[in-house]
Amino acid sequence: MSSSPEINLQEKIVDLEIRLTHQEEHILSLDKVVYEQDKLLSALLEKVKQMDEKLKSTGENNILSSNEESPPPHY
Repeated sequence: MSSSPEINLQEKIVDLEIRLTHQEEHILSLDKVVYEQDKLLSALLEKVKQMDEKLKSTGENNILSSNEESPPPHY
């Protein structure tokens, strides 16, 4: 009878080790996803900054007022 609780404890330890291994694999997988998303987010933020600077550099001088703008072709 002394070996039964020992076997049960051994099975629990093995089960915990398996679960830990799976959790570590999931954590590494999620870490890669977060890293890729961070790179993408940084690239997108840089692109937005560039577009904002380009828009600001064109200024409002390039926008015609409603009086200066020609009517649409269907008029």
